[in-house]
This record gives sequence, structure tokens and C-alpha cells, in this order.
Amino acid sequence: MARDKRHSAFLISILTVFGFVSATSAATPTITLNGLTIGVDEETGSILYLAYPEVGVILQATPQAAGLLDMAYPVDAFVPLRLASRFSKARIGRARDAITITWDPLAPSRGNFPMPSGKITAQIGIRAAVDGKSVILTCRVENQSSAPVPQVIFPDLRGLQPFDGLEQTRLRLPRGEVSPFTEPIRAPDSAPFYVGRGWKDYPPAGYYGLNALRWLDYGSLRGGLSVFQKKWGTPDMPGVRTHRAESSPNNLRLMWEHKASIQPGKSWESGEFWLTPHLGGWAKGIEVFRNYVREVNSPRQVPKHVRDGLGFQTIWMIQTAEMDPAKAAFRYADLPRVAQDAVAHGLDEVVPWGWCTYSTMPIPLRSELGGQQEFLDSLHKARQVGANIAPFISVQIVRNRYASRYGVPPATSDWTYHPELIPNFRPFYTKFWDGASVESDNEVWKKDVETALTQWINLGLHSFCWDVFSTKVKEKGKPDLITLLEKVRTLAQAKDPESTFSAESVAASLEHDNQVVDYTWNWVDYVDASPILNVLRTPRLNCDVEDSPLVVKQAFCDGLYLNVMPIKPDQPNGTALISEVPSLSSALKETAALRKQFLPFFVDGILLGDSVLSAPTPAFVRGRQLGDRLLIAVLNAQNQARHISVRSSLDLWLPQAETYQIKYYDSQGKVVKTKSSQVSRWQDVTELLQPLELAFFEIWPTR
Repeated sequence: MARDKRHSAFLISILTVFGFVSATSAATPTITLNGLTIGVDEETGSILYLAYPEVGVILQATPQAAGLLDMAYPVDAFVPLRLASRFSKARIGRARDAITITWDPLAPSRGNFPMPSGKITAQIGIRAAVDGKSVILTCRVENQSSAPVPQVIFPDLRGLQPFDGLEQTRLRLPRGEVSPFTEPIRAPDSAPFYVGRGWKDYPPAGYYGLNALRWLDYGSLRGGLSVFQKKWGTPDMPGVRTHRAESSPNNLRLMWEHKASIQPGKSWESGEFWLTPHLGGWAKGIEVFRNYVREVNSPRQVPKHVRDGLGFQTIWMIQTAEMDPAKAAFRYADLPRVAQDAVAHGLDEVVPWGWCTYSTMPIPLRSELGGQQEFLDSLHKARQVGANIAPFISVQIVRNRYASRYGVPPATSDWTYHPELIPNFRPFYTKFWDGASVESDNEVWKKDVETALTQWINLGLHSFCWDVFSTKVKEKGKPDLITLLEKVRTLAQAKDPESTFSAESVAASLEHDNQVVDYTWNWVDYVDASPILNVLRTPRLNCDVEDSPLVVKQAFCDGLYLNVMPIKPDQPNGTALISEVPSLSSALKETAALRKQFLPFFVDGILLGDSVLSAPTPAFVRGRQLGDRLLIAVLNAQNQARHISVRSSLDLWLPQAETYQIKYYDSQGKVVKTKSSQVSRWQDVTELLQPLELAFFEIWPTR
């Protein structure tokens, strides 16, 4: 009898793994792995169908339009030639929790001309991950032909559906989200060149680009599908592209582009792509990726004031092309005064621009601003009032007259700017700051950098902010720039353990920058970088603010590191004190106090962003999870007073309980009321919030 029961359970299990759905015009065989139902075309091996309970159908395609693998195969007879699963005959092998799809050969999009000798073969594995949540895709391509393969598209997901409506179904990238179905494929009343129509490109990037990490999420607050590549730190981070056809605008093609360059006789492997279906917003889907990153990316402690702080101030002491000391916005002797003003607004780091002559080594001071001893004394006085000075340096671009020392040709990267130039930046008639970029593995350059920074460290300057931090990633081992800066930082920290190193992140290198960079200095206005902040604690990502209380409060809610640079009218950035801009001053003081009050949520908690919501609301809402507690910040970002309704599925983030306790705080962090809820599908409404007013809900289960 027991044996019969076990046999019946096995049959039931098999029936739940393999099945059929009407995904296309005919029944499609499916396999369900960790809850994700996958329909595969028996003929081509392409994916016809993806679905997840309570989310619904995520992908649905006809056999003619389905995809999984695609690659460029330019031949003399037809340069646009493609090889793809949808043109090929597949051999499909099945196991209990896996599928293997083999193409031998992978067939071309056209065949009415001579082809290179040999063939291209490929094999894709689809299997359940041991985490019980994800599905793993892998691809191997063997080039047994006489022609190279320059590009591989994998995974190639064709037929993604707007399962939560055209407006709410989003593509969430690490540094922002897009609404792929709401933008017209062609602007009304326009007649553009056809190339690029329906296409969007998200190349691998640092903090300046949307595709800043190897993760994305397709879905809504209802649920979705997170995808990441398990190849942290390698130099071959793929780009992401999407496409919508005019003939089927409500179908989205989502693809990962690998510039593979598979030469004849060589092979290529994709690494593992993990697909994690999930309920709730993107922050639920990213959990698997975050756990992986914490395994492979050793945590690093940043200086306490950077970890705990609200942000830093940037001042522009004098313009690079300016030679008149009377035109300086600040002199070295002003640094303690600037520091005192910053500290009064909750900032304990100051980054001076224009303090030295750029793009040359050693790094000389500007005589227009004072002398060396005056500069060093001002650093000490600033530290005494509570602010660290981290001057901005530029050494990766060298002026053309020094280019030959590093074996690089002169270039035309002109960085000349000044308010009196027309135009202000890079006028055609001047080459005052013409320079060349030096690769960070250049041995002569590395020695010069180490010498230049060591000289200043020995004099008493221990913190630096690096212009154009371009990491050259290697196949194996640490990038040279990371190794160099670790050495320099060790020397600086021996003299000042709280010294800092910040940088402008410009390449697809956040996977390496975080090893030495405490915070970024990028020209970035407010952007929703919540997924990066969810995964990485370092570097702290900056958000530039000139005078906007809205930006201050949005960045505070996200935990971005404010780069405050108030400006005098018609002058360069960072030429005013914070106290000279009353609305900015007030917003900084308010948020500095709130960050201090709720600091454990920011330092030790996990940012959930707007994923904490179970339904959209017309306000700026951000959630944070700290153990078994939630903190939900609500900002009225509208220009009229209003009550804000907030809904959340608490059981997605907190342990299930019969009762949840809720504290409601006002914009000053004072407890206004305490209540309880007997349901996990929680809903509440704020008090009447004035424009730019904040409120907070703290929620925890009663045990």
C-alpha cells in the first residue's frame, strides 16, 4: 500500500512537471520548473510560452516569431545573414527537471547563396535551480565553420506580453525603468529613417547608464520575471536590447547581446542566466541576484561618516582657464568656512574643484588661491569643525604635451570651459585643455600616479576624488587601477583611517569600482537607482542637487549620497554657500535629522523602493526592510495638499502574523499615532500632506 502511494505521488509529480498548454494555435508541450511554466517548440526549440501562477502569461509567441538563440553570421554574399533557433531543426532532450536543446547545425535565415564551409552548432540547457525559485539557462556555441561569429543574442525572449496592462508593465533596469509599451514606435506625424525604428539599446555602463549591473526585471507591482547573468566581474558584460514591431506593438522582444567574436575552430559559453519569476515588485525578484553578489563580492567598510552621512558639498574654487585671483569663488583660506557651513546642514565631506592644475603630474596647487601651507592648514581646520576635504583630481586624461611620456598619441579631448567663452565649453578656437586618455594598465603612468598621490599623502592630504575613473577589466585578476588604488589607500588610511576615495564612474565597472570607491561623483541628477542600492552598499551613489528640496527629499528616501553644489546666479556650479539658498538649507536640515533618526534602516536595511507597494499611488513612496520591520516613506511630490493612500502585501516582506503594529511619523519624525492591523494586505492613508511633506509608516509583526 505504501509503495502504491509513492507510485501515485510520483505520477502526480510528473504530471505537474510536464504538460500541454494552448500557447499557440496548437497545443504546446511544457515543462514547469520551480513554478515557471515553459513552452518549447518541438520543431525549432524556441520558447513559445512562459507563465507563472498569479502573474499569468509572461511570454507567448507563434513558432514563426519565437526565439531563444540568434547570432550574426556576416558572409560576403549577404552581410545581414543570421543564424537562429527559429530557422533550425532542434533535438530536444528531457529530464525530470531539465531540458537540453541541441542544434546541429544552426540554420541560416537565407540559403540561396554559397555558405562558408563547415557548420555552427549550439546547445542550450534549461534546468531548475536548487534555490527552488529560479530557472537556469546556459548556452554553448561551437564554430566548426570557416567564418567568424561576431555577435550572439542569448537569451532571446520574443513575445513578452503586457500582462499587467500597457501602462503598468515595465522593464526595470538597474538605474531606472522604462515603459516599453507606452511609447509610440514612430512619433506621430514624423517620417524618420527606418533604421532603429522600434529598437531600444541599453549598452553595459557604469553609473551613467541604465544597464549598470547584469540584472533586470520585467513586470509590475503584481509580479514579474527577474533575469541576471552569473558572471560577476568578467570583462564581457552583455548589452540589452528591446524591439517592438509595428505589426505587433503589444509584443516585446528582450535580448542580451554578446560581442562574442567566435573565430573558426573556437567555442563560446554564455555563463548561467538565472530567471526568477516572482510575485510583487522587482525587489522580490532581485533577492536571488543580491544573494549571489554578496557571495562573490566581499563586503567592504567605508569610512563611518560616508556610511552614515546624508551627502557632501562640492565647491568650484576657480575655473581651470581663469588666471585672475580676484575671479576665484573660494580661496584655500575659505575651506574652513565652507566646511562649517556644510556641517551645519548635515554634510561632513567637501570636494573642492579647481584647487590644482589638472591633467599633469606631479599635481601642483593653484597659486591664485594661496600657498601650500595655507592649503594644508585649511585642511586641518576643516577637519576640526567636522568636515573631511577630498579634492578633485584629474590624472587619467593627460595634456597632449605629456602624452609621449606614456606612449600615447596626442588627442582632441578638449576640456576647456569658462563662463566668458562662447560657447562656454569646447569652443572650436581654443585647445587650452587638450588631452589624451591613458589606459590604466600603463606602467609609466601607474608609477607617476602613485608618486604624485604619495607626495600629497605625506604632506597631509589623505582623501581624493578621481575624475573619469575608467577601469580596464582583465580576464583574470584585479584590474590594474584597482590594485594601484588599494596600495595608495592603504598608505592614506595608515595616516587617517577615515580618509576617503571617491570617483566618477564612467565605464561598465561598478563590479570592480566598489572595491576601492567609497562614493561616486558623477554628473547625475535624481535617478531611480534603487536596484543598485538594493544590491551594493558601496560605492554610495551620488545625486547632484543645486537648489531643489524635491531632489533632496527623493535622494534621502532612496539613500543616495547627495552632492550639494549651490550656485550663484550666472556663475559656475558650486560657487555659493548652502546657507545662501534658504529652501535648500531647510530641506537638508530636515532630512539630515530624519536620516539620523532612522539610520539603522539606511545602514543595515535593504531598500525595496516602490516595490513595497502592492498598487500604484500618486506619490513618491519608498520602502526599507530591516529584519522583521518595514519603514515606508511617503513624499507628496505634487503641488497640492493631499492624503496619500498606501497599500502593501506585508507577507511578501515580513513574517506572517495575526497582527501587525504600525507607527505613523510626521515629517519631523514625531510619532503621530500607533495602530494595529489584522490583515497582511495592508492599506492606510496619510494625514493631509502639504506639497513636499514627508510621512513615515513603521510596521512590524506582533509575535
